[in-house]
Order: sequence, then structure tokens, then C-alpha cells
Amino acid sequence: MIEFITQPVRKDLEAFDRLYRDALHTSVSDFQFMLDFISGKTGKRIRPLILLLSAKLCGDVTPETLKYAVILELLHTATLIHDDVVDDTRERRGQPSVMAQFDNRRAVLLGDYILSQAIVQGVGTNNMQVLHILAHLAQNLAEGELTQLIASSEICIDEQRYFEVIRKKTAILLASCSEIGAISAGADGKKIAILRTIGNNLGLCFQLKDDIFDYFEQGELGKPTGNDIREGKITLPLIYALRVAPEKQSAPFMAMIREQDFSSENIRRLIDFAKKHRGVEYAYEKMQQIKTESLGLLELFPDSEAKTAMMQIMDYIIDRKK
Repeated sequence: MIEFITQPVRKDLEAFDRLYRDALHTSVSDFQFMLDFISGKTGKRIRPLILLLSAKLCGDVTPETLKYAVILELLHTATLIHDDVVDDTRERRGQPSVMAQFDNRRAVLLGDYILSQAIVQGVGTNNMQVLHILAHLAQNLAEGELTQLIASSEICIDEQRYFEVIRKKTAILLASCSEIGAISAGADGKKIAILRTIGNNLGLCFQLKDDIFDYFEQGELGKPTGNDIREGKITLPLIYALRVAPEKQSAPFMAMIREQDFSSENIRRLIDFAKKHRGVEYAYEKMQQIKTESLGLLELFPDSEAKTAMMQIMDYIIDRKK
């Protein structure tokens, strides 16, 4: 499905790939092998895809569009490397993480280097509007991770706080992609704001689906069932179940969470409890509500291949298996 979605910007994505590989090349040969490890990881390129399609919706992809796509992907890559160190993540999407392939010290420094590359390229655009967005994006990504870390230590079980965290740690990145894509095509303020909202919605659904994965066996995904709970991250399915279940039933599970008694048996019981009280179904219902809002916003744009592809991205994010 993703191959079909990319058709309207296939050549642009190929150009993005070349520029991204170039950005991960350094004259300092001592650590080029580490950058090669990063550039060799091929993902679905959701972020550049959303940025390029947003530009298409507002006009066309420009050389600036491609530059911005590279900058945002560099920033995203840097944050992933740092996040894996914080979370002690050994695998990502079935492949070794940077910290697992090398070590924590090298991973942190490599993340810093890639972040510096994003900053250098951002400054080179001479676009203060885009730089403003990038600066606030970096700030919010850091705030989101810190908020999640503190929330896990405080055992915060609150739906509003949960959405605040995933907006800052995930949704704001896709919001920035769609917003900057629109800016690069010379869109007016109304279209820029609409596409930022659509990007934010895509990001919320992306994180909701990632969190749902934690409640099922993942096989090749490389993310063990219950991993979030083991790290003290209480996500929406469990938050909902704890809210709607009778207190007599939820009390033992609240005690497990407060005491952080996350044995394998207790994690299994927490997952079963969330499923029994429709926590997973509730998360899917939230995604469907967000999808409906996004489709309504997209109706404000004329029909095109880019519009169809943007609609299909929402389905892809909700229906994906990994």
C-alpha cells in the first residue's frame, strides 16, 4: 500500500534519498562507518512523504521542499538515537539500534552530530519562518520525552496528560512536516494552518497505533509485548480501562502500577485487564475520530493524486501491522 501512496511524489522521494545520504556523509573518516549504518536503515519515509505531499497539495515540490525534508529527517534521526539510549532500546523495527550496534557513548555523540547537521542545514535556508518552526519542534520533542519520563516516575494515569505527551513527542514532528511542506510551496496562512492540524492528527494516530502494538505479540517488530508498561509508560488502552472499570476490579492493578511491580506475570495481567475493559477498542475509536476530522479538513483542497495519497496515509497509519 505504501508504494501506491508514494506515487505522486516518487521522483521527489528519490531526490530526497540522495540528499539525505549526502547529509550523512562526512569528511571525517573516523566515524563515517557509523553514519553509513544510519543511512543503510530504510524505513517507510513517512515524514518526508507527508512533507512532500503537503507541498503538492499547495502547489508543487521545490528545491527548498527537499532541503526541509532532509533537515526534518535528520532531526528525527537524532532524537531516535537519543531516545533509544534513554529507553535502553536494543532493537528498532526488527533491526539493531545504534546504541546496540555501537555503545551508549558513541550513540549519544552520533545523535549530537546529526542534530548539528540539521542545525547547519537549517541555518543555510535563511528562512526565519522555517527556523522558528524547527527551533520550537526541537524544544517540544525534548519536553515530550522529559514529560513522559517524569510521568512514568510519578505514575500519572490521565488521558489529557497522555495526549499532551504524544503531541510533543510524536505529533508535533508530523505537524511540522506538513506545515513546512505547505510553506515551501508558497501556501497562504489558512492552508498552512489546516495542513499543520492534519499533520498533528497523523502523528497522534501514529503514536496511538504504536502504543496499541504493545498489547499484542509483535513477532518481527522487535518490540516485546508489554515493553511500555515495563518502562512505566501507561498508555491509552490501560488508562481507559483503569478509568471505566469498577474500583474493586481496578484497585489491584493500580497497586501494581504504583509499586511498579512489573513482573512478566503482572504485565500479562495488566494487558488482559486493558483488553477486557475495551481499552484497545477505545484507542481505535479515538483514531477513527481523528481520521474523520482530518478527512473533513482535506475536503477543503481540490481533488488530486496528492489529496488521495494524503487520505490513504491515514488509513495506512491506522491499519499498519508494524
